[in-house]
Amino acid sequence: MPDLPLQLKGVASDWFYSLPPRSIHSFGDLTKLFLTQYFFRQEFKQNNHHLLSIKIRASDNLKAYTGHFQNQLAKVQNYSEDASTLAFISGLLITHPLYKHLMKYNITCWSEVLYRVQPYIQLEEATKSSANPFFNRDDNGTKPRPQHEGPSVDFQGRGQGAFKKQPLTHLQQS
Repeated sequence: MPDLPLQLKGVASDWFYSLPPRSIHSFGDLTKLFLTQYFFRQEFKQNNHHLLSIKIRASDNLKAYTGHFQNQLAKVQNYSEDASTLAFISGLLITHPLYKHLMKYNITCWSEVLYRVQPYIQLEEATKSSANPFFNRDDNGTKPRPQHEGPSVDFQGRGQGAFKKQPLTHLQQS
């Protein structure tokens, strides 16, 4: 076995040189020691069914959910693109706008999901970082009332409340 230590690198080489001298008498001994040291440290591959257990929590943001899903997908051996896409969509809350979008357009391709998820992640991050109360939403999903008590303004910029025109019923016709 004189060539073996030259082929080992990194942690495996350190492990090999830490073995007591003359403790290996055959290749079988080396195999048993190696498997004892490293076999239980490997991550076992999951199957597609594992992906169905991944769900977004109400406290999670879309970026965290997508990242976690991709990490778990990397652990699946020979994953099916259709099954992984279905698992991702089924893990979303049905009230999430991305869920509605993916269902509306019948997205079944994983790369298409990753393409379409990016704008929703950007929107969540922009909404979260916004200091404007008009863009932030409370726990019920509704916009909070503005801090000031001025008149409300509709989209055309016309004032309401104190600035609303009153009908001229008090004038007499002449």
